[in-house]
Amino acid sequence: MPDVKTFRATSFANPDDQACAIAQYSQQYMQTGPGQFDGLLQMFALDTDVCLYRERVNVPLLQQGSMKKGWRTFGIPLRAYSTGTLQGRAVGATIGHLSATRDFVAQSAGPSDHAGIVVGDNTFVDYADYLGGIDSLSWQDHSLLETSQHARELAAAGIRQALTAASDNLAALEQPAAGISLRDDILEILFCLLIDAHPPRRRNEVTRLTYSEIVNRCREHLLAVPNEPIGVLQLSRLLRVSRRTLQTSFLEVAGVTPHAYLRAIRLSSVRRLLRQTSGDRLSIQAAAARWGFVNMGKFAAQYREMFGYLPSETSRA
Repeated sequence: MPDVKTFRATSFANPDDQACAIAQYSQQYMQTGPGQFDGLLQMFALDTDVCLYRERVNVPLLQQGSMKKGWRTFGIPLRAYSTGTLQGRAVGATIGHLSATRDFVAQSAGPSDHAGIVVGDNTFVDYADYLGGIDSLSWQDHSLLETSQHARELAAAGIRQALTAASDNLAALEQPAAGISLRDDILEILFCLLIDAHPPRRRNEVTRLTYSEIVNRCREHLLAVPNEPIGVLQLSRLLRVSRRTLQTSFLEVAGVTPHAYLRAIRLSSVRRLLRQTSGDRLSIQAAAARWGFVNMGKFAAQYREMFGYLPSETSRA
């Protein structure tokens, strides 16, 4: 990790690049809705064990990955946009809790804006005495934590204020005392938020988890056999669910139809393939064909509609 004086704000035109920008994550992003990607990541390295970031994206996004060993992140929504899921559960009135003990899958259905407080496990254990000790926390194995709306609003306001104050006065962070003060403010915000945190109640989560499982299984099947693109009717038979259930699942979880979502996954996979290979090793036509696109005119139009530029304008390796 960088030292206490480090701050950076980076704009991204591609989700793959933004996914790699947080050192404590091993993750991938995949765009699942139309629009030219516009991402922003602000990061403060508060010391060797605490990092604060704010991440904004303007399009629906699939995020998959894990925390690197020795770290955990608490994700706090800063603005209410469209619905989304984490580990199949609606994010709603919750905050995220990611640790290195399990992989995560998150799906947004529109723009998102959230903050992440990344804490080393050893530091978290030390500060957990504030909450009654690490062994007293009932939510240790949960990826989503419920808190009161008031607590979330206070935390979001405090984080926005801290980010604004620090980014407007970066010179102050040249002084060790200022960096320590900012670090302590962020940890205070986090542990005040966690005082009333608890595992999410069941409610109607069974339905939501069922929908998410359907979407995940459809996506996994598509990615497992890219040279055999499957249609919605075939997926209905494969998963033994009705066409209506399939449609409802994708609309609830991703905000788009099954056909639009699966096409977005294929288009995003072509874009990733183009970015990872040079033009002399792999042509656009060959890359498209690997993901089931045959009509190049139609493919180019769909690619531009999805990402805002033509396949030929994609940055190659």
